[in-house]
Amino acid sequence: MKALLRICMVCVCVSFAGIASAQAITATALQHLLQGAPQRDARFTETRESPWLQAPVEASGTMTSTAAALEKRVEHPRRETWRIMPDRMELVTADGARKEFRFDQVPAIAALANATRHVMAGDLQALQKDFRVTLNGDEREWTVQLKPRDPEVTRYLKQLELQGSRGRLQVIIIEESRGDRTTTRLAYE
Repeated sequence: MKALLRICMVCVCVSFAGIASAQAITATALQHLLQGAPQRDARFTETRESPWLQAPVEASGTMTSTAAALEKRVEHPRRETWRIMPDRMELVTADGARKEFRFDQVPAIAALANATRHVMAGDLQALQKDFRVTLNGDEREWTVQLKPRDPEVTRYLKQLELQGSRGRLQVIIIEESRGDRTTTRLAYE
């Protein structure tokens, strides 16, 4: 009787394990979800925490994603616009001053900028070139952890965590190697 009970319990556990793994999100499924719900325009709120800051720094604005670039317009606490293109990132301040960062000169910024651009475009295959990707959750709620492959990048960037629901990226958490943490929350228009 006990042996039969154990066999039944094992069968039930294996059945539940099969159901759980069948529902777990895969990279292909997540890519289809993200590409099926294009994330063109979003409002964002961002909180930056650092051991060197007395209090967290808050920022807010809008993000727009196109095939060629990702544009982040900060409205608060100061106006500035960041444009992320395949080979560079550009900053335009409120007074019109421009500063450009070429990715071939700053690999850590390149990895971070391209990760954000690829996620907004739903291109997980491109992410796997630069990061070790770990997926958790299911289609309703998922988390993607990205750890840089390049040792040069790991000097600055510890990991990225992406959280979402269905085809929408909702939270981006950036953990830097020196202890800084930036959490960006997205709300779509």
